[in-house]
Amino acid sequence: MMRSMTSAREGIGKLDIALAVFFSGLGIFLMYANVVDSEVDANVLAIPVFLLVTLPLLWRRAAPLNALAATLAALLFHDVLFGTDVVRCGVLLPTVFLLVFSAGARLDRRESRMALALGLGSIVAESVTFFGGFGVVIAGITVAVWYTGRVVRSRTRLATELQEKTIELREARNRRAHLEVAADRARVAGELDELLQRRLGELARLADEGAATSDAAGATATLADIERESRRTLEEMRAVVGVLRDDDAGAPTEPQPTLIHLEAMLVRAKGADARLTVEGSPRALPAGVELSAYRIVEHLLAALDDSPDVEVRVRFADDALELEVSGPARRRGQAAIERARERVQLHRGTLEATLRSGRADAVVQLPMLVEA
Repeated sequence: MMRSMTSAREGIGKLDIALAVFFSGLGIFLMYANVVDSEVDANVLAIPVFLLVTLPLLWRRAAPLNALAATLAALLFHDVLFGTDVVRCGVLLPTVFLLVFSAGARLDRRESRMALALGLGSIVAESVTFFGGFGVVIAGITVAVWYTGRVVRSRTRLATELQEKTIELREARNRRAHLEVAADRARVAGELDELLQRRLGELARLADEGAATSDAAGATATLADIERESRRTLEEMRAVVGVLRDDDAGAPTEPQPTLIHLEAMLVRAKGADARLTVEGSPRALPAGVELSAYRIVEHLLAALDDSPDVEVRVRFADDALELEVSGPARRRGQAAIERARERVQLHRGTLEATLRSGRADAVVQLPMLVEA
């Protein structure tokens, strides 16, 4: 029995230790008053031996049945050695009630009834010489405490079952949602081939028309149409493929950022007081140029401190896109400028960055073809 209680020591909590310490201390105090300060003829060793009755409170949750058996055995051992006159009910009764309640709340029906019998055995053992007829009332209170534990167990089990049912329903709902998504993906996949065939046919037609045109301006216009349709096809493909991706992949499905997203990015990075100025005639640019221009400004802003004194200027020239970014320089911002320079070099452009009195200014030029 004690071996079983020892194996359950992992289930001993701080509250169990506190209760055991409190009732053991109270038992020593009351036993001392009863043995030393009264006329009862008893051995002083009865005081420490009585700890065997209260220490099983450590296992009131981990092994309440074994704890009650240990308490009863310790009580009988104490009575045999020192008699029943030195035992104080102010410690014995709360100890038995706590253990009986824990047994009713944590054990199944058979074991909890065995625990109740052990608790009643402790009450009967003291009723013979100490409680007398009042022991019947105490036994009734013990049964009531045990029944309260059974009610708590029933409510706890019901709450656990409801929680498990809720989890099962949530999982079933998620499975149904995944099945619906899979069915939708299958439908979209069936339409993907049709979309590709239609778009590629349009691009092939435009290419044939451009090849048959001898006019340079007409060929340039055809190339512009091909680029526009290609970009449109790419965006539609991105949206369709994004639907077909796994939900947990975490890959972005939104279109790549362009210059029209600069203002929102500037507000996110530097606040609403940062200024954006657009000059020239804004127009659609090659997708690579627009994406690089956005990233270049993003890198240059990373080299500036968070301050309302940040300015970004975008100028659409005839043969180039000019970007100017200025504001208070941030320490160790050179790495961000170098990343922007790498982007600029991809398009054979130029980047000039200067630093004066703690303020950084960067001027970028990205060459581009004129669209007819």
